[in-house]
Amino acid sequence: MESIDFGRKINYVPMTVSLIIGLLVGILVFVFSKQALLAVILGIAGLVVVALLFARSMTDFYGYWKVTDKGIESYNYQNFSVRFQSALLPFSEDPLKIKFQDIKGLTVIVGKDMNAPANILGGSFSAPKKIMFHLPTPYYLELKLKDGREINLDLSADWDDSETIEYVLAVICDQAGIGAEIVKQS
Repeated sequence: MESIDFGRKINYVPMTVSLIIGLLVGILVFVFSKQALLAVILGIAGLVVVALLFARSMTDFYGYWKVTDKGIESYNYQNFSVRFQSALLPFSEDPLKIKFQDIKGLTVIVGKDMNAPANILGGSFSAPKKIMFHLPTPYYLELKLKDGREINLDLSADWDDSETIEYVLAVICDQAGIGAEIVKQS
């Protein structure tokens, strides 16, 4: 099996934009004030402020994870400090690796006033994709691990790819030797 990806991973664009704006601020300050130390300080401040703005404005659809033959690799972008670090240094993060045999339970969480996509454990959903990205409802897999941890794997960005989601659910359940359940929040 090839790897199957879900969500979005933070790439080099926020870092590049932050660097460019930081350099522009530093150069402009140096050109107008002729003070190198002030230009460096304000350039670094510009870089940090832009990275903070990127981290603050990133949507919840950056919950990148993938399924491979060996297990699940997940990047947790739910924490603001992790998103900030990823905006500045996008390739410095290590994924959380989960082996199939470590999974004790799998639950599909479907948000309030929303159904699972068609063919996923019997649900259906008919809203256009553009609307889905603006809904505040959660749609994710909740993995319960044998060591007591709970891991949430976001499906919101890929909600319309029901065949792939159904296939991944079947693979995880088969490899882990467990069944899946669905929880609809009310």
